[in-house]
Amino acid sequence: MNGTLDTLIKGGLVVNAEGFLRADVGIRQERIVEVSVEIDDSRASKVIDATGKYIMPGVIDPHSHPVYVDDIGDMSITAAFGGVTSQIHFAYVKPDMQVLPVLEEFRNDGEKKSVGDFALHLGLFDVEHQITDLEKAFQYGVTSFKVFMTYAKLQWMTDDYWLTAVMDVAAKNKGLTMVHAENGLATDYIEDKLIREGRVSPDTFTMMRPDILEAEATNRAISLARVMGSALYVVHNSAGANVELFDRVRQEGWPIIGETCPQYLTLTEEVTKKKKALAKIGPPLRTEKDNEMLWDGIARGVLHTIGSDSAAKAKSIDDDFFDAPYGSPQVETMLRMIHHRGVNSGKLSMPRLVEIMSTNVAKVFGLYPQKGVIQSGSDADIVIFDPAKREIISAAEQHSNAGYTLYEGTEILGAPILTMVRGEVVVDGKELVGKPGRAKFLETDTSGVYEGLF
Repeated sequence: MNGTLDTLIKGGLVVNAEGFLRADVGIRQERIVEVSVEIDDSRASKVIDATGKYIMPGVIDPHSHPVYVDDIGDMSITAAFGGVTSQIHFAYVKPDMQVLPVLEEFRNDGEKKSVGDFALHLGLFDVEHQITDLEKAFQYGVTSFKVFMTYAKLQWMTDDYWLTAVMDVAAKNKGLTMVHAENGLATDYIEDKLIREGRVSPDTFTMMRPDILEAEATNRAISLARVMGSALYVVHNSAGANVELFDRVRQEGWPIIGETCPQYLTLTEEVTKKKKALAKIGPPLRTEKDNEMLWDGIARGVLHTIGSDSAAKAKSIDDDFFDAPYGSPQVETMLRMIHHRGVNSGKLSMPRLVEIMSTNVAKVFGLYPQKGVIQSGSDADIVIFDPAKREIISAAEQHSNAGYTLYEGTEILGAPILTMVRGEVVVDGKELVGKPGRAKFLETDTSGVYEGLF
């Protein structure tokens, strides 16, 4: 292919979901225009040497909460340092709020502040009074809707009546119902019971939210989705018991997407006991057996995506555990930890990492092949990843405003060294070089899930 190039990435190993290719990558006007074994340097205005490195599509994070100490701009920066080029943020519609003004606010904020491209999910807290607006969300380019089956005490929980109603609307429009699956009333009762008995400590937190009640809620959501004909996306799976459920449903051909997170693959309840309030997340960290079952689900294609569930909140290790908020920063360490604990230990291949952290997310939300692949015609969302780079993770080196990381002191092998969004370098080594104001709002289309993506 002839013609000048804005940027040429040379000497690296291109990694797509299908496998590896020793090739150079030519970029022009925000897009990849050529992937060839040897591209002449003289054709390019700028040449980036990727010798000995992976050239991979940027990670797409399908699970982001930019509403706490990291706003949408902060979140995009800490994400970019983690090799994440696009994020799908949850736009929370709290009681007494309306859907379209919330979407408009998030979109405007993102276009003004973000250094990476972004899409939106709706997070619904008052379905009874908001459901009539969901049709408008589809017109806006938002096709996925999350409800909580838990957090009854916080008054966040959606009961089965209104969950079923959301699924009805989603099915009619080929939208995606997303659930935080834990049995909210039962877990609240267990928590109250243990508190009455004086068993109040981080040591009992996982006991209050047991894996079987996560599996019960997941199975209930699956049942309701099947009755209503809705595709289902189960967020942040922490219980290994869910893998068996997804395996069965997948064999029966029902459109269900299972997501897990790096914290549920790499950390256990021992970290909750040690880090206390800092490690209070929902669902809770569980056991090594759960970790291994989730890794197995990823390797076999039973789980389809990995999201950060990054929700950086202001808290300290000495806070009262049960008064402390749920959440932790995860997006900057996500790619590093999945590579280190997954690829380096042989739990998954590098192409499978790309598939589950980029390609599959793009396919689920209708962004493929614009995103999620290194090929001619796709957006030049590219990460250069050095598999030989050694780092010790430290909050002091992170870019979240949280001020802590659950991986403090963890030594890893392999890290992103350059992040590019639509042909523009955003992060180069330890330097942020991209500027806000260039981000694009991405309209989603989840109809493909109904056609059997996986």
